[in-house]
Amino acid sequence: MAANDFAVSPVRKKQFTFSTPYKHSFDSIIVRRKDNSGIHTWADIKGKRAAGEAGTNYQRLAKQLDAKTVNYDNVSNDIYMKDVKNGKTDLIMNDYYLQKLALAAVPNNGLKILNNMYFKTNEDGKGTGIILKKGNTKLQKQVNKVLSELKKDGTLKKLSMKYYHADVSKQPKVHISKTFTIK
Repeated sequence: MAANDFAVSPVRKKQFTFSTPYKHSFDSIIVRRKDNSGIHTWADIKGKRAAGEAGTNYQRLAKQLDAKTVNYDNVSNDIYMKDVKNGKTDLIMNDYYLQKLALAAVPNNGLKILNNMYFKTNEDGKGTGIILKKGNTKLQKQVNKVLSELKKDGTLKKLSMKYYHADVSKQPKVHISKTFTIK
């Protein structure tokens, strides 16, 4: 099994068995603080340089929105953020809570999350779960039992408050400005 912020998506469900979701989130965009990287509406993404890892849903969506994708292989968040700050790229699309953590880890980064352009996609709307080998329902039941216990006794909430500063064990209440279908 593997746990690494894996969205319970229709595509992944064809390849893997999933636990019940233990995290719920939404998507966001990081831009330069001083000028929003010139992005104020969804149409403004056209022609902008979107930083990300090749093949991710975020890069596929950026391309779908006519952004120029700038792909990185196995680099840390500070590299992505430095390039946005310096103008090499213009935006980073990713999970809101992960982006919030990345910004907090690098003080005085000159970046921000666009709070008027939160979004979801058809690939990430069902939460985050643990990936298991396809058909391994025995392990799935065991994992789901433990997750249920952790939720019931408040451990999931306690951990999410400690690390995310929000209860990610339940659906967030935030205005989603757009829901995309990634092609």
